[in-house]
Amino acid sequence: MTEKITRARTGEFMRKVFEILRRHPDGLAPPVVLKEVEASFALTDLERSPAYSQPFVMRFEEIVHLGTVAPSKAGWMKNDGGKWALSEAGLQALDQFLDPDDFMVEAGRRSGRGWLAVNFPRFYSKAAKTKDQVEIEYKLLRRVGLKQLLGKSFGGDDTDWQKVLPVQTPQRFVIPKLEASTLEELLVHLQSFDAKFEQGGHTLYLPPATLRLSAFSIVASDYPPNAGLKIVKTPGGIEDSGYVHSTARHISKLHKRLTYNHRHMSLVANLLYSKEVGPRLYDLVEFQGRNQLWTGYVVQHVEGREPTIEECRAGLEKLRQLEEEGTIKVTIPDGFDDEDFECPSCNKNAFVDANGRFHYIDFQNFLLVDYGSYLKQIALEAAEASHFGDESMLRGGRYLYQSVPGVNLHGKRDVKARVDVLRQMMGEAGASVEKRFVLDIGCNIGMMLAQYLALGARWCHGWDRPVVTPHTEQLLLALGCTRFSLTGGDITQSQPLDTDVPQFMRHALDGCVISYLAVRGHLGWLDALARIPWSFLIYEGHESDTREDFETFMEQLNALVGFHIAAVRDYRDGDSEPRTIAILMKD
Repeated sequence: MTEKITRARTGEFMRKVFEILRRHPDGLAPPVVLKEVEASFALTDLERSPAYSQPFVMRFEEIVHLGTVAPSKAGWMKNDGGKWALSEAGLQALDQFLDPDDFMVEAGRRSGRGWLAVNFPRFYSKAAKTKDQVEIEYKLLRRVGLKQLLGKSFGGDDTDWQKVLPVQTPQRFVIPKLEASTLEELLVHLQSFDAKFEQGGHTLYLPPATLRLSAFSIVASDYPPNAGLKIVKTPGGIEDSGYVHSTARHISKLHKRLTYNHRHMSLVANLLYSKEVGPRLYDLVEFQGRNQLWTGYVVQHVEGREPTIEECRAGLEKLRQLEEEGTIKVTIPDGFDDEDFECPSCNKNAFVDANGRFHYIDFQNFLLVDYGSYLKQIALEAAEASHFGDESMLRGGRYLYQSVPGVNLHGKRDVKARVDVLRQMMGEAGASVEKRFVLDIGCNIGMMLAQYLALGARWCHGWDRPVVTPHTEQLLLALGCTRFSLTGGDITQSQPLDTDVPQFMRHALDGCVISYLAVRGHLGWLDALARIPWSFLIYEGHESDTREDFETFMEQLNALVGFHIAAVRDYRDGDSEPRTIAILMKD
């Protein structure tokens, strides 16, 4: 701190703390004590300003924490189970040393550390923080390992998956009436309508009811009714803001650098959901207010309760197993001994829903370990259930029908080449999937769904066989996709596409896009194509179809629904034979 902390003023603060604790013989958590000090003690403007060494902590809080050193070393205070409490000697000192300066002098006489903290507070604070910081960084080094730290903390080369994933492109919502440019202004907005929200160290969480009342309600109609919103406290967009904001706890500098950017953090959230230990992430979004960008996570709201000790331990055991398997690594220096993993509430991060499922709702304290191998395994499992190419072309039994981004496995269909052609054709036709609902008939393992999301689709829904869609879901999640839903079953000509899609997205059917790739030969033209108010249809024929066949199929579809061909060409990708592809604009 640049201004001197007087011993007498520190004594005034500490006597106030002692008076509060005398009324609570069982002790109080430090944040509760500080709140009561703030509410009942006359603070100066300087004392309410940010601390010099910790900008997100008020100066009076720093003074109090430093002021507890001497009384604690003197045996007047104790810290049991995360609570401050007074000893008998402390109660006696409160009554005996009424002058604040005398109070601190007497406390400081009883230990060397106490004497330094009372008489040289700035020196003691700096020395203590340096020592603590070294211990914290060393703990993290041992926990995570030098290899991970060198690769993640000091600018090591990104792996393939880090360069490619997540595939999905985030959405931006424009909210002209949102005038909040700072966290304080954002809090004023939420408090203006007596909103119920939770405030953590790094985010503000708006449950579904509050989300619908706030300026952020624009997102409510595009996600399930149980969607809540985590707003990152640090202003800025996805690419120029970080998740970590502030905390009263000691934070490892290495831990801050290990914390993923927003895009890669979505992969962690998806993995925890896939492993049935976390809620679903529906989207990573940006909000454009009048003068500021904000980043948010649209998440499944867990309507539930605090777990029992047994439920919590069982839930944390799943996380421990993931770490032991080498899938994730907890990046807090104390690991599973940290308060964020202390049962039963895990610092308000653990919940059990109505179905008895355990959810760990935070995802910033995890590092993905060997994620490339995890992704490859998910793709191989999908290969067993998905369509294969010619058996003679199988490469060691691992020949995917569709190539997978970030995975070095050959696929019969080259998804990137396929999409490059589609992008050119949509440009010619003046068509785009951006901000549109896309229906993918016969989606297979979902790689075209992923590409539509990469092109900015509003939401995607896919249909395929029930043996395929569970693998489709796992693979899409592993690729960082969130804005999708699936229907598993045998597709018939009378398939009710318009009622298969989620209720919350049915309003977006007007102007939607139909993806009809290489399935007409198996399904014919579905009846629902005449009912759904689609804007354009992406058609791809089968390998054996000729151009004459294409003309015949177009005549058949025209008898069902009016359209015109906006773009058409023949192309091939990967090991596929030439096919006809067309953009059909509905009249």
